[in-house]
Amino acid sequence: MRTGTSSIVVAAFVGPGTVLTCASAGIDFGYTLGWVLLFATIAAFVLQSYTASTGILAERGLGEAIRAELPNRRARRTLTGLVVLGLWIGCAAFELGNLIGAASGITALLDLSFDLRWVVALLSGCAAAILLLDLRILTRVFAVLVIGMSGLFLVGLVLAPVDWSAALTGLTVPRIPDGGLVRVLALVGTTVVTYNLFLHPSAAKEYWADLDDRAAAWRGELRGMAVFLPIGGLVSFSILAAGATLSGQTSGVEDVGTFAALLEPVAGSFASICFGLGLFAAGLTSSLTAPLAAAAGICEVFGWSSETTSLPYRAVWGSVLGVGFGMGLMGWSPLPAIVAAQAANGLLLPFIAAFMMYLTLRQDVVSLPVWYHVLGGAVVLLCGGLGLRTLWWVGQQI
Repeated sequence: MRTGTSSIVVAAFVGPGTVLTCASAGIDFGYTLGWVLLFATIAAFVLQSYTASTGILAERGLGEAIRAELPNRRARRTLTGLVVLGLWIGCAAFELGNLIGAASGITALLDLSFDLRWVVALLSGCAAAILLLDLRILTRVFAVLVIGMSGLFLVGLVLAPVDWSAALTGLTVPRIPDGGLVRVLALVGTTVVTYNLFLHPSAAKEYWADLDDRAAAWRGELRGMAVFLPIGGLVSFSILAAGATLSGQTSGVEDVGTFAALLEPVAGSFASICFGLGLFAAGLTSSLTAPLAAAAGICEVFGWSSETTSLPYRAVWGSVLGVGFGMGLMGWSPLPAIVAAQAANGLLLPFIAAFMMYLTLRQDVVSLPVWYHVLGGAVVLLCGGLGLRTLWWVGQQI
């Protein structure tokens, strides 16, 4: 049975940034914010179902839809500039963080004496080799990586001294502790990822192109989402719960390697190894998806071929991977690029979310119930709040 492209979505949002956000939330607030991850996973499912609809039912990638639906040249150029800034520059900066996060996690875990730059170089080469694969094979690779990553985190979680009663309460009872509002938005924002909104419809459109029954293809994509998105949410909660076991014992974590090491005294060496390998897998999977997202959005918005085997597509993802690798070798800080990209993403996210809902409403292949569109409208409003929060963060950095 075909499970679609949703494994790519999960691989994209579970990365070093998610690990640090969830671990810090657990350390600072215990299990209290578990419900946020449950809510964010549901919101991501609704939003990504609209992206799947855009790609499969409307038969358009997001960039293609922007070119077709915005006849005003000035508006189209403005949005194109935001897409390039938010995707190419942002994904290159995030790529640096993904590669360094994966490399530092594995070197700290195994106590390797290699220069971190050589590990980054090796990971970049592996990523390039994997990204050359056909989309069908690539989705299977992502599925294996996501399932393996989730297995590692879950084994580590079972071995950790989790207070399961408190964890269940945190999952089911919404409560925002004092000083926790910003962390709530961060947890949602690390699950609802802007560049997934470009990557998912493009990948889904190509993956299901051989199936004439678009309604059946969309249902197949939703079945895959129903499997993989909960796995992503479970991984995030595993990290938060593991962080909660350290609550009151440490003030926070600075990098993924530190988090794995902190777990050893409370969960044992094997649990620490499982989490460390899981953190490495999270960095690796995210380092694969960031270049793909940039390629999907930029190729479509400029009208270039968006097939994953085409030269323009590979040129864009290769440049993103190469720039991230180059910045890692030279020791550059990605913060200025991330600030600029996040400013663009803060403006893009609510517009793109509303735009995809509009495209879904216009298609006539599948009729969705009114309550689902009401739920979708609520998610769009949430994206507006996340966009404002992102712009607020940018203002703090300037």
